[in-house]
Amino acid sequence: MVNDGARVRSRSSNRDLRKTLSRSRTNAGIHEKLHAETIVIGGGVIGCAIAYELAARGQDVLLIERGRIAEGASSAAAGMIAADSEHFSSPMMLNLATMSRQLLHEQCEQLSSLSGMHIGFQHNGFITPIRLKNDLSNDSTVPTPRSRASEIWWDSITAQQEAPWLNKDIYGAYYRPLECDVLPVNLTQAYARSAQALGARIVEGVHHVNLRVDANRIQGVETSIGTMTCYNVIVANGTQGEALMEQAGLQLPIMPVKGEIAAVQFPDHSGQLAPDKTVYAEDIYIVPKANGEVWIGATVLPGESDLHVTAGGLQKLLERAASWVPGIAEAQFVRAWAGVRPSTPDGLPYLGACESIPGLYTAFGHHRNGILLSAVTGSLLADFVEGKSSEELNVQGCRPERFNKRGILH
Repeated sequence: MVNDGARVRSRSSNRDLRKTLSRSRTNAGIHEKLHAETIVIGGGVIGCAIAYELAARGQDVLLIERGRIAEGASSAAAGMIAADSEHFSSPMMLNLATMSRQLLHEQCEQLSSLSGMHIGFQHNGFITPIRLKNDLSNDSTVPTPRSRASEIWWDSITAQQEAPWLNKDIYGAYYRPLECDVLPVNLTQAYARSAQALGARIVEGVHHVNLRVDANRIQGVETSIGTMTCYNVIVANGTQGEALMEQAGLQLPIMPVKGEIAAVQFPDHSGQLAPDKTVYAEDIYIVPKANGEVWIGATVLPGESDLHVTAGGLQKLLERAASWVPGIAEAQFVRAWAGVRPSTPDGLPYLGACESIPGLYTAFGHHRNGILLSAVTGSLLADFVEGKSSEELNVQGCRPERFNKRGILH
């Protein structure tokens, strides 16, 4: 499924790989008929990862985004690469998450080189603290152990030695050393800039996107800046994906799930020990970031799609975080923000080719795992465009047309 390395094929030896997005983007004011082998709709981390992977394989790619790159759900994520800590309902999702984490490791150096950006990659491991012995059998954040390498048990003494900033009133903790995190906006922009360095075109500010489908296959898209023709269209625009697919007569339901996140800082003179590893507890996550902040999240508000941060949500986050890391109560508040996750009825993303419309592909509905699954999603969609099937890639459960008109699995 995933080829070795980033499979980069440079198209110009004298291209400046460190040019900024604003200098290298296609002019959004060009009102002419544009053509590409593949058009990617959506400039979040998923769409940009797909554009990067396709461009790395030598495809002619055009990515269109209605706003700006990385300003949607990708800008609101916590950036955790939590393959071992996340509670997945299916072995397929666990496998994809593990593969994606490995692929991101392999991509890091290439992304940095091509984009001139640091993605804030940190490989410090995650901790899941346990308050009481009885919680071991009830805690949904404790997956079935797979190996000594992916999960290590710390008793209370070891936990205090390894993480002295943790609440001392705990029974113990699981430490997962392979887990890592990134700065999500940096990762998204690095994918975008790297895709451009490999020849992909990116156009921002493209509104009123409509799919062009005839009796045989996808033909392209109609947009606010004109008609764009292509052989393939990949819909990767998150919560807007459902409405776009309805234009083609397909039912791919999406539920918005709002989440709020807060950021704090531990000044050097505060006297408080700052966490140096992510805390992934049953009711909160606390993520020390490469920019010096500590991110705390996230509330879960199904059906809500506004971007307001509520006082109640912020209070809940800070109180829960301080119960695990007491020093947070004395930390400096920096900011808070909200985002909307695209969730599906069965919790699985829509990945792959639409069998009823040749040339149309989907890559949305990742819910809370967009950053985690971005690398493998890029690889998968490139594989699909190259002609591989869901069965070959072992992702049958994610096929786009798994719901009928009534929204019932079939």
